[in-house]
Amino acid sequence: MQEYEKKAGKMLFFSDIDETLVNTDKSLSDENRAAVEEFLAHGNILVISTGRALSGASNLMKDLGLYGKENVLISSCNGAVIYDTYLEQELLRRPVPLDLMVEAFDLARDFGIHIQTYTETGVVSETDNESLQRYIAIQRLPVEYVSNIREARIDPPPKLLCLDYPDPGNVTRFRAFFEERMAGKLDCFQSNPWLLEIVQPGVNKGSSLQFIADHYGIAIDHTISAGDAENDLTMILAAGIGCAMCNGDERLKEKADYITQNDNNHAGVAEILHRFCL
Repeated sequence: MQEYEKKAGKMLFFSDIDETLVNTDKSLSDENRAAVEEFLAHGNILVISTGRALSGASNLMKDLGLYGKENVLISSCNGAVIYDTYLEQELLRRPVPLDLMVEAFDLARDFGIHIQTYTETGVVSETDNESLQRYIAIQRLPVEYVSNIREARIDPPPKLLCLDYPDPGNVTRFRAFFEERMAGKLDCFQSNPWLLEIVQPGVNKGSSLQFIADHYGIAIDHTISAGDAENDLTMILAAGIGCAMCNGDERLKEKADYITQNDNNHAGVAEILHRFCL
């Protein structure tokens, strides 16, 4: 594995949340907290890069005590919305057009898989089921039900999500079905086996990293990323140093510049920060 010298000057650190920055119980370890605080104290920029909607990501960031700190951003919905938690303002929004949202809902309904979308504060769904209830309990988001998505009075959403917790294979099968019919119209990828993220073409964690690096004038070789799942691959490839958690997807580890020795439950993020910039 290539050796990297610690960089001088401002650094940009992109970190996934679930199974990366936080423990499996969604808590932040003392070691990770101390490393993040030291990283920020040097004037560096932390971006929480997640598939979660902005409202769900903000809820967790507030629980962790990271929301509202200077130089702490959220790249939510896999990069569709970039938000400065200190200034409380959006830097970028790339939503799914409403006509394509309707088309995706029609495909999911015909296929027989749950699909949902988002407002600024919660989830919009045509159906209620076990997967939806499990999701909103984890994310702590309210849900609005509509009989047909055409009746929803919403702005173009940052993403759509298909999910099936009891049968992840159904998600994989729908992904192939969706990609065949929506190629070039919308992108999709799995953030884990039971969640299929659907976004505007070109929206991903890697393009988000590039946008923020450009926005702050930070060279790519001063960027680090850390993740564990398929939707983290683009930012692993885009960063100057792309790190995979040892508890992560094997395909991600194959592409990473560095694989942690410690998993997310044993301060793997602190390991990354101390190795490359603290």
